Amino acid sequence: MSEREEKAKKPVYKKVWFWLLIALAAFIIIPTVTSDSDREPRRAGESGEESRTDSKVGDVIAWEGKEITVTAVERNWSSGNQFIAPNSGNEFVVVTVSIENKSDRNINFNPFDWRMQNGDGAIEGHSWTAEANNALGSGELIPNGRRSGTILFEVPDGDDNLTLHYRPSFWSNREVRIRL
Repeated sequence: MSEREEKAKKPVYKKVWFWLLIALAAFIIIPTVTSDSDREPRRAGESGEESRTDSKVGDVIAWEGKEITVTAVERNWSSGNQFIAPNSGNEFVVVTVSIENKSDRNINFNPFDWRMQNGDGAIEGHSWTAEANNALGSGELIPNGRRSGTILFEVPDGDDNLTLHYRPSFWSNREVRIRL
């Protein structure tokens, strides 16, 4: 039998590409299969399960090795610059958040982890139009590290049904929701 015929008759499980596909699938699937008990958000100091939607401004939410708090919300924020203004019928809302790393490893923070849901059910990212003072920015927190900063959103003017969504992982749909 020629060498070419031997390669053609080689079973699929003996081919390198087969095992590379298996390894890639495992790399993607295994990290997403985790224990739910460690991933449900809770108010700091509480035990048991907490609904992800009943958090409000001022609550300390312990979740995935972090303590997250929305410390302030400023409606109708103005940059003081006539050229930086919300679209007609909208207003700027500045949300001040605090993140504390309670885990034993470094964690990332980023304004892209935060999105705003308005009363019509639209969920949108932060505004690119301007940055409020003390912007959250992006970076890393060492264990016991803390970062507080602001995130600017553009929402319909006078919308009193706003919910802030925090989802720090692109690979997961788990999130914390905070009613503003």
